[in-house]
Amino acid sequence: MPHRHCFLFPLIVGLSATTTAFGTLPPATVTPPSTSLHRRLSIPNPPPSRRATHNNGHARRITTQLTGGNSDNNRNDDNIYNDNGDEDLSSNNSSLEGIIEPSTEGVPEPPPPEKSKEQQAQDDFIREALLDNPMFETMPEDTLSLLVDSFEKTYFTQGQSIIRQGEPGGGEDSYVYLTGEGDCTVVVDGKVAPEPYGTLKSGAIFGEVGVLYNQTRKASILAKSDTVTVYRVRGDTFKSVLDLDSSDDDPDLFEKIEQAINAVAGTKTLYEGTIVRQYKPNRSWLWRRWYGTVFQHSWRTVAINMLISFVFNVIAQKITGVQPGAAIAPDKSHPFVARLEILRKLWGYQMSLTTFILTFFVNQAYSFWTQMYTIARKIQGRMNDFNCLLATSCKRNPDGTATADSEKLMDDIGAYSRVFHALLWASFAKRLEVLRTPKGLQRMASRGLMSSKQLNTLLSLDIPNNQLHNAVLEWMMIRAWKGIDDGVLRNDISLSQSLLNQMCELRSTYYGIGGMLSCRLPLPYTHFVQILVDSFLILAPFALYAELGVYSTFCVGVLTLFYSGLSDRK
Repeated sequence: MPHRHCFLFPLIVGLSATTTAFGTLPPATVTPPSTSLHRRLSIPNPPPSRRATHNNGHARRITTQLTGGNSDNNRNDDNIYNDNGDEDLSSNNSSLEGIIEPSTEGVPEPPPPEKSKEQQAQDDFIREALLDNPMFETMPEDTLSLLVDSFEKTYFTQGQSIIRQGEPGGGEDSYVYLTGEGDCTVVVDGKVAPEPYGTLKSGAIFGEVGVLYNQTRKASILAKSDTVTVYRVRGDTFKSVLDLDSSDDDPDLFEKIEQAINAVAGTKTLYEGTIVRQYKPNRSWLWRRWYGTVFQHSWRTVAINMLISFVFNVIAQKITGVQPGAAIAPDKSHPFVARLEILRKLWGYQMSLTTFILTFFVNQAYSFWTQMYTIARKIQGRMNDFNCLLATSCKRNPDGTATADSEKLMDDIGAYSRVFHALLWASFAKRLEVLRTPKGLQRMASRGLMSSKQLNTLLSLDIPNNQLHNAVLEWMMIRAWKGIDDGVLRNDISLSQSLLNQMCELRSTYYGIGGMLSCRLPLPYTHFVQILVDSFLILAPFALYAELGVYSTFCVGVLTLFYSGLSDRK
């Protein structure tokens, strides 16, 4: 059996993003968040202007969520100031009496109570764990402190569920979790995920994706140690705090990034991620598909052409004196229909030519797909060969197990391999190209696909973002050379030459993808096919009326679906 580190594809990464649903906890195992947060977010003294009042809106909303208060107890203090920002007591005096005491200008708010050493140590740990995650490392200090104070401590015993797969991630009882002391186990479809993703250690953050995007839990998280300390923050509070730091972010962009990461970062049992879409040769299963099919890519063209056909039918029936909507064949003796009959015959000749050309075109497209599939498999094979050479040449203990240095070497190479795969396909596939953006790279790091150090290195490189995978490939080879120099790998010419040959063959293999994509078909041929199909479909609503009447609308839809679907998927 291959060594457990010789895995490359499909990848299983990003388990830090598995969503959460809080399990059953003993009542006495939860420590509430710091009370100083409530003081920091309480309603301030009258602000100098309405603008300043507006800027405190997020803080008041979070206070409401943390204290469980209603809108009456956490009312917007805009209601008690006039347009000049001065105190307006002309209305609601009775409702404000006894609730808001008059304040003296210049009197400072009392400082928050001093935290205990235990609470301060807990906050320091949470802060360091958040800053180690690229999602939070650029967060302003005030916002970060707000988030740190929102966490509460809880405990789980061995085997107890922290989250359960399949439960909703955006409900009222949803949480984002941070592992404190102890380890947790990741279980997907009843099976423990393979290492290094089957275990969440101290400092691991999980559950944020389900909270942010209201997704169901993709995995179950169980306590592995005898007792596990976990810090948690309510999902609505987590989202509210992030709103303070992400007002300029595009939610659609983040959703695209998550979808792209799921596509390259997991097996189908975890994220249903694929590079090449798989299918089942089953009629009912195929009919239920939508994404990646001709239905998805052609429905707009079909709707437009059917609408044109319908409008033309109404006009033609008025011209020929037929009652609108009458399901009868057109009168071919009518001069208007007779002229359409001539068009139908010409269209019939074009149909034969279009069908023949498009059939050949589809055959060429399938040949191109098989070539791409072969290249993808070769890339996978070269990566497996490279890692197999490392695993069989590393230093081992007398009992045959790998030494600690060998384990570290293979873990590093395996991590580089996963980053290489993700960035390689992101450089060729449009649906994955968002991963090459700075925000995509940052999210990959926060999902565990790369380390913060690797992220910063990639962001600092002065190369096009579609060449980032080449840098990662260099990391792999440099790490292997270091292993040879340190004595972790066998130091002989044959191993060095074999590793270099595999790396060069891998590079030449994936470089062929760009050439194939650029020259998949000659431009004149593709241009000819496109014009032929489009003109055929444009004439269809007019040519078919002479033969089918009102039924031509349905026929136009069927023809557009298949002819446009086949040509547009080139």
